[in-house]
Formats: sequence, C-alpha cells, structure tokens
Amino acid sequence: MAGLTGANRPIRLRLSTERGPVDDLLLVKHVNGVETMCGGLEYRLLCVASKAGLPLKQFNAMPVELQFVTDTGRLRSACGIVAHAAEGESDGGLATYQLVVCDALTLMEQRINTRIFRGASEIDITHTILREWRQNNAVMARAFDFSLLHMRSYPAREFTMQYNESDAAFLRRLWKRRGLAWFFQAGQATESGSKEVSGHTLVLFDNNQSLQQNAAGTVRYHRDDGTEKRDSITAWHALRSLTAGKVSRHSWDYLQAWPSESEETSSNDQGVLGNQFAAGLNDYQVDVPHAGNDAADYRNLAMLRMQGHEYQAKYFEAESGGRELCVGQWIVVTGHPEIDAHTKEEREFVITKLRIDAENNLPKATNDRVLRLFRLNKWRADDDGLAQASAERGARYTNRFTCVRRAIPIVPAYDPRIDLPRTEMQSVIVVGPGEEEVYCDRHGRVKVRFPACRPADHVHAQGAGASESDRDSAWVRVASSWTGELYGAISLPRAGDECLVSFLGGDPDKPVITGRVHGGRTPPPAFSHRGHLPGNRFLSGIKSREVKGLRYNQLRMDDTPGQISAQLASEHGHSQLNLGHLTHARNDGKGEQRGEGAELRSDEHVALRAAKGLLLTAWKRLNAVDSQLARAEYLSLMEQCLEQCRTLGNYAADNQALPVDDRPQAELHSKFQRWENGSNTAPDGLDGGAALIGVTAPEGISFATSKAIVSYAASNIDSVAQQHMQLTAGQHFNLNAGQGVSLFSHHGGIRAIAHHGKFLLQSQHDDTELNSAKNVKVTATDGKIVMMAKEIQLIAEDGSFIKIGGGITLGTNGDIKHQAANFPFSGPATMQAEMPTFGGGSPDQKFVLKYGAHTDDAVIAPNRQFEIDMTDGSTLQGISDAAGNTSLLQSDAMHIAHIRILTDKI
Repeated sequence: MAGLTGANRPIRLRLSTERGPVDDLLLVKHVNGVETMCGGLEYRLLCVASKAGLPLKQFNAMPVELQFVTDTGRLRSACGIVAHAAEGESDGGLATYQLVVCDALTLMEQRINTRIFRGASEIDITHTILREWRQNNAVMARAFDFSLLHMRSYPAREFTMQYNESDAAFLRRLWKRRGLAWFFQAGQATESGSKEVSGHTLVLFDNNQSLQQNAAGTVRYHRDDGTEKRDSITAWHALRSLTAGKVSRHSWDYLQAWPSESEETSSNDQGVLGNQFAAGLNDYQVDVPHAGNDAADYRNLAMLRMQGHEYQAKYFEAESGGRELCVGQWIVVTGHPEIDAHTKEEREFVITKLRIDAENNLPKATNDRVLRLFRLNKWRADDDGLAQASAERGARYTNRFTCVRRAIPIVPAYDPRIDLPRTEMQSVIVVGPGEEEVYCDRHGRVKVRFPACRPADHVHAQGAGASESDRDSAWVRVASSWTGELYGAISLPRAGDECLVSFLGGDPDKPVITGRVHGGRTPPPAFSHRGHLPGNRFLSGIKSREVKGLRYNQLRMDDTPGQISAQLASEHGHSQLNLGHLTHARNDGKGEQRGEGAELRSDEHVALRAAKGLLLTAWKRLNAVDSQLARAEYLSLMEQCLEQCRTLGNYAADNQALPVDDRPQAELHSKFQRWENGSNTAPDGLDGGAALIGVTAPEGISFATSKAIVSYAASNIDSVAQQHMQLTAGQHFNLNAGQGVSLFSHHGGIRAIAHHGKFLLQSQHDDTELNSAKNVKVTATDGKIVMMAKEIQLIAEDGSFIKIGGGITLGTNGDIKHQAANFPFSGPATMQAEMPTFGGGSPDQKFVLKYGAHTDDAVIAPNRQFEIDMTDGSTLQGISDAAGNTSLLQSDAMHIAHIRILTDKI
C-alpha cells in the first residue's frame, strides 16, 4: 500500500539500519511506553508494513528514533535500541510487526562480568564502563551516550568489585549507594530523509537544580479537547506514604577498633499521627566495615538513605495530553486550585515517571484491518486505561506521569539486602611485588589475585586487577583462629598460595580471607620432605618453608596406631625435640624404629638453661604422677651423703686428721629441700627457687669423654662413697691443696706404692713425723738407707741414745756392747751430706672484686675499697685496681676469704 508512510503523521518512526536511516520501512500504528527516573525506558511499537516476511534479525539492536508531533508542531523524540522483534499476522496486503525498544543500560543486563577497579570513585567507574561500551560496540557508539550533570567530587574507593553482575546491575548498585539519580534523555529530533538518527543519553545527576525545564514550560490543569491550543493536565492528585522517621547506620572500623555510627532524622512532615508513628520507625542497618571514606562521608551516606525515604514519602500523579513531557525535566503547574495556593518554587515539579499511550491515524478501512490483525496477534491491551482516556477525549495521545516538587532531592533507594549481588566463597591466589614471597602490611593483610578477572577487562588500569602482582587488590585481611592485642596465632599466606575469600556483609567490595586449601600448585605438606598422602595420612601438624629456600620448620604429630609421637623440628642443624614412639621420617606410613621416650638433638649447640634450677633424674614417675621437682629419693641420698661425710670426717678429726667442713654441703642440702618453695606446689614456702642443678639416678651415673673433664667449685667439692672411692689415672695423679692434705683410714691401713720411680715425701717448710702404734720398718732391697740431717738422734724408750752431728755421742744407763770380728781404727773421715733445697714462693692468686659473684649478672668492682677476712683471723685491707684485682696475698697458705666491698668510692 502506497499510503503506508509516516510523513505528516503525529507519530513517526526512523530506523537506523546497517545501511543507514530508513523512514518508511514500518509504520507505527500504536505506541505504549514507559520512562522511569532511576530506571529505564521501554516502548512497545505495534507497526504495519506492506510487506510480510521481513527478516526479524535485521531489527535486532537497531537504533530507533520515535517522533511525536507536539502541540506546537515541534517533534519530540524518544530513542532507544530494538531488544525484541516479532512478526504478526498478515492478510495479503498488510503485515503486522511488533518492536520492543529499550535503553542501552537495559541491554547491558545481558553482559555478566567479574572485574576489579582500584582507586576509583563511582564516577570514575561509570566513565570507564560506559566509555568501553562506546569504544567497543559500534551500535552503542552511534545510538548511546552519557552525561554527568555538574557532579560533585566523590572519594576514590580503594577496591570495588563487579561480581557475577551485569554491567547494568553493577552500575546501578554503585549509583544507588552513592545517591546518584539517572534517566535517559533523547536527542534532538532529526528530519525525515536525513542521514542521522538521534540516539539517547544516560544522564547522571546529584542535584535537582541541574535539571532542565521542559519545553512545555508552564502546563495548565484544564480540560483537554480539540479546541485547546496547548496540551494540558486533565487529572491531578497527591500521594503520601508513611516512611521511617529515622535512619541509623553502624559500620565497624577495624583499623580504629571502633564503630562508625551515623543517625539522621527525617524533616518530612507526615502529619500529627504520622510523625508520632514514624518516630518509632528506625531504619537501622549494619553496613559493611569501613563503609564510608571517613566520618563525614559516612554521615553523608546516612543522609542519602534518609533522603531516599523522603523521596518516596510524597509525590503526585497526573494525566495529560502533554506530548512535550519527558522524564528528567521540570514543569510549572498552574490552574489547579490547591497547587496555585503555593509559592512559585512549590509549583515546580520534576517528572520522574512517564507512561504514554498513542496511536497514528489511518483511514477507517485500513484501521479496521489493522486492529483485526492486532487482535489475532493478541497484541492490543489497555491495562493502564490510557487508551480509554484518549477515546473519552477524542484524542490519540494520553500520558500518565509521576512527579515530585523540584526542591525534593531525588535519591534512589539503596538496600544492600536487595541491591548487593549474591556472593559465594571463592578461591584467590596470594600475590606480591616482584620476587617477594611473603608480602604484607603492619596489620598482617595481604594482596590477592581473583583468577576470574580477565586481563582484557583491566587494560584501562594498565592491568591492575589481573596483573599477577600486588596491584590486583587492596589489602585483604586474613582470618585467624586466635587474635588479640599483640598475641594470637599468625601464619601469613605466601605468594602463590590458594586461599578462600568470603565477603563481609555480602559485599563484593569487602573480601576477607577465611581459609586456605591445597591444590595442584599447593599440594599438602610432606613432613620431613618424605612421603605423601594417602600413605602418610596418620601424620598431622604444621610445616613451614624457608622464604626463598627449601628448608623447613615443623610441628608434626604422628597418630599411627600403637606408635604415636610428636616432633618439633627445624632443618637448620637438624635440631629436633622428639617425643613418644620414635621413628625415622615416615614414607607412605612406614618408618624405621629409633627408640621410645624423648630426645633433644641438634647438629649445632644445645643449651639447657633454668633460672631456678635444673633436675636431671632417672627415678621413675610413671604416667606423669607427682610434682615437677619430685626428688624424695635424691634428698634421701643427699642425707646419707651428708651423714657419711660428717660421721667419718668428725671421727678422723678426733684422731688427728684435719677437720671436715660440712657446712656448704649442709646448706646445699637445705636449698634442695626448699627448692619448690614459692612455686604453685608450695606457694606459702620461703627461700625457694635456688639456681641449682641436681643429677640423680637409681642405677648409676657415668661421665666419660675422650678429652678432659674439669670440675671447679668456688667453695667445696665433697665426694662421698658409701663403699669404695677409686681414683685411677693412666699417667699422673696430682693432688694439690692450698692448706693441708689429710688422709685417714679407719680400717685397712694406708698404702702408698711407687711401682716404678722414686717415692718422695717432703715437708718443705715444717717437720715430718712418722708415727706407728707398733713397728716401723724401713727396708732398701737393692740399695742403701741414707738418712741425712744437721743432727741425727736415735733415742730408745729407756733413754739410751746415739747422737750424730759434731761427732758421735753415745749415751745409756746400761751397757754398751760391741760385737765384731775386729775393730780397726784410722784417722778422721766424713761424708758429704746432700741436702735438698725448697722454694720460698707463695701461690700466685689474686682475689677479684665482683658484685653478685657466681651469678649470671656478676659485675666487676674496680677502684673500690675492700676488706678480706682470712680464716686465720687476720684481715687484709686495700683498694682494687681498674680490673677489680686485689693486692697479691703473700700468706704462706691459701686462706679462703670473705670479702666486703666498702661504700666509699675512690
């Protein structure tokens, strides 16, 4: 039919095909559409054509410009992109088609993505995503644009994640949270036959004052019929909703360990009863941690939530024939008695929703055919009553719109319970800069790589988000089984580790590592670098690895049936503490036996240090009974030792041996008795905790070395044997004493034998006495007995004597008998007496002054006055030198000294 053209009709359709714009491919018969603030647009076009069988796929993603002739003769456009096309019935001369036209954001619902934005605000992210759509999609480039109306500056967010969301849902979530409103604005209408088709623009704004006034300007509330020159509003009514009177928000700030809280009270007057009721309606929600950039930003977010409620609390609905009206622009309403009573500013209204129903005029016969075909297609329905309103007015265009006063902030509702995507636990890989294996901040947070993020989606940020480096995320907290103030458990995940993240509050912008899992790159630990699972399935514990190395530290528990053990080990020096049933490292569950009990070993040094003493004992305390320092047997042996030493020592002293000094041993015994005093086993005891070492065993103690053994005591060394004491030296046996040597044998005598070599007894500066209760026998089997002295006297019990020296004198009160074969006499003669010489030196020993001598904290006392009490009763006085040495003791004997350091400093 040659008459199917849109020219000079009230509704016109221009299509932008791949070959360019076309004007008369389809004729619009009926339009039903809706545009929404903070939503989108959708127009359902019922069309006719003279040709059936048009390929429907040619309409897919086709930009559309729908034009309405206004009351002034101008053209107002509604633009979008075809999302759905359907072919209806035809009667051989007419074919019917239906096109569903929507906005670009709605079409973006079909692209689902997961990506990361670092250091970007909501505005920055909007720019990035929408710019990418225009750059990468030719249809978007000519049919869609975006505009940011006088936007304020918003803080950059360290980490924002699009998580299994469409681009549209992600952007809407960001806009709602930040309180940004949006709508779609059509471009200027194009002329029929032009080479361009207008597109639509997404307009983002945060202030109503930036919105434009509608071309209709002032619109009358008046009847609307054919005699009127201008379109008017035919119906008008207000709507009120009871909304919350208060908004409260709570967000935990883990860096400050203190919550951020904000509260806003509504300024909306909801009437006497409404205000009373609303006062009890508190929209209190717990936000994600660190929800705001700072305290001021968080207060602003709470204010936006309150404004969202107030935006929904009061609005107006109207019907009109205004063909100029569109969402996102404001008009002035006049002619309504209630509205006219308000100030000019309160008569300005922003259109927030627009639903239209319109149709083109066709010749009656053609119109009837088209309507019959539409009914066959079941395409025509008047659910909203707009078509009826048009019929009642004798018009072909009617709209119903919603509006709010221009002074009311337009803030979209944001509810994280609804607007956040469904987040599930997912795997991430820990990353770091360069070759850094363990990378964290002072809070123990790490950086992660979300494997789902594709490099192609992060080109705009030079790869940040999918770069396999520390640029891929913000710092992410690591959950621990135990945390506290400078205490707890910590084991930082390393670069390459696979971890599980959850999202606090279900917000993909707030990931937290809640666990770790083994995988192909991170297999389960092989304790001691041996074996693998499932063979070693009875082993459990913790194993670390040297940073940038292969060595390990480990705490390994072996729960093999009948062979349980535990090991704390470091591969450095192969240092180990092994407990229980000891085996070599297991391989597939098998390990060579090594013994039972406990072992502390190392290829390096081992030190046992105890400030309050150390007990080494082999006395049984099976099943860990009794106290830590249980030592009853040891104390009993010490008592026997002291008794033996004291009894035999006193008896020896009574028989002219040197007296025994048992005081240090008695004091030591007493300290061992009081050892536990002050501990939890004897909390009321006194003078306990002496720094002692006790070594005891029921079956014996052996010390052996291939080198020297040195024993030293600053006081006494007491060695006591209940039976025999046997000292053996393969070469020399030296016994030196500074003040006397006493040997006493109660029974069995004393034997001193030099099997080879000289037997030498000397008193170098005093007398030598040999006493015997019976005989004294001196023999020289192969030699002579030589006795030399200045004078030699032999005296018998009856007084008879021989005196040799200065001659020989014989004396007796009895007979002197000479018996010999003959008595030759000659002149005088003597022999040379070879007397030994003895040194007169004293022991070269100096006392060194120290504070706290014989303790770990001993400090030398240089240049200090001192007094030394000697055991012979004398007192030595002097001044120590710069090294703390006292003057050299010149006494013939080494007297044990008691030293006092005087307070006067030199």
